[in-house]
Amino acid sequence: MIEHLDLKLRLFLLATPACLIFIGFASDVHIACSRQYKEMTSALQRSACLPFATGMWGEKKIGSRVLVISVIAGTIGSPAASIRRGLMDEQDYLQFPKKLKRKILISSLLNIIGIIWIAINFFIE
Repeated sequence: MIEHLDLKLRLFLLATPACLIFIGFASDVHIACSRQYKEMTSALQRSACLPFATGMWGEKKIGSRVLVISVIAGTIGSPAASIRRGLMDEQDYLQFPKKLKRKILISSLLNIIGIIWIAINFFIE
């Protein structure tokens, strides 16, 4: 379907989602390798989502920390539902560091946009 488009436009349509995913993943890895991970875990001491995520994925390796960050991103991305289900404590959500919350949510959003874009490209072709 995109074979009739200019080569530069086709490269843009195929490379942009990969770049978005790479940037989002690099941000997650940065959080996992820095003191921000410890800041995140100490901010969620009363929430049930952190023991659930660390019990499922662990905390020793960088990859498992990235997966824990993804679970936390889903939890802080929909706070009303997470608080209602008991996954997150309301006080933890209100006291969660604003810059870290923004960084986690932007990283998650970049990953979601990139994956949806790749899926759309796959189904268009």
